[in-house]
Amino acid sequence: MTYDPKETEKKWQDFWEREKIYRFDFSSQKEVFSIDNPPRYASGALHLGHATHYTHIDFIARYKRMRGYNVFFPLCYDVNGMPIEVNVEKLHNVRMRDLPRQEFVKLCEDFAKSKIDIMTEQFKILGESMDPSIYYQTDAPYYRKITQLTFLDMVEKGLVYRALHPVNWCPRCGTAIAESEVVYDTRKTSLYYIDFDLEDGGKVTIATTRPELIPACLFLSYNKNDERYKNLEGKNVIIPLFKRKVPIYGL
Repeated sequence: MTYDPKETEKKWQDFWEREKIYRFDFSSQKEVFSIDNPPRYASGALHLGHATHYTHIDFIARYKRMRGYNVFFPLCYDVNGMPIEVNVEKLHNVRMRDLPRQEFVKLCEDFAKSKIDIMTEQFKILGESMDPSIYYQTDAPYYRKITQLTFLDMVEKGLVYRALHPVNWCPRCGTAIAESEVVYDTRKTSLYYIDFDLEDGGKVTIATTRPELIPACLFLSYNKNDERYKNLEGKNVIIPLFKRKVPIYGL
């Protein structure tokens, strides 16, 4: 008989699921090996990167089971966050801030739920040994309760503080974005030389790669060890076009 990989793989995948081969046993006395499985964003079908990443995790889960551990390896999905919000905005041709909050949340929930069954089937096809009996998703009431209690516990232990900190800001989304979501690109650009009028007469020329930020200029700076510019310390200049006065500092 000709080997049919699709038929054979499905037979064993159905068998694993039916026989609950990968279930975590809460009554077992075996040593527990718990995997903090990163929940996949419910924003669309899996791609090659997910297949690679989750298979690496699955290697460890299978190895630890073979070594006799009671492996905690949950099937889980992240239904919060920008990937889902952005996809919903594209799908419905809307902007988040143009809709009532709860209406937009409902659109996100419906979108995420429509993707979960597809991704679960894909995980099964890949042969991932996640346990659906310890399933969770991040918008569930019990999950939110746990995260809120965890935060309050951290507050009581003095592990939470409020401070000013620079963030990556997306002007389109109108929100801060995580460092992990920023893609840096190295490119060549032009250096622009622009004349600023000194308040007491004369001019000073500055160099910048971002002339579009001149309206937001708060001061000019120079190398305090550079003898050529020491006479500028304490003086003011007038921003071109906007005629706003800003100081000069040696740094």
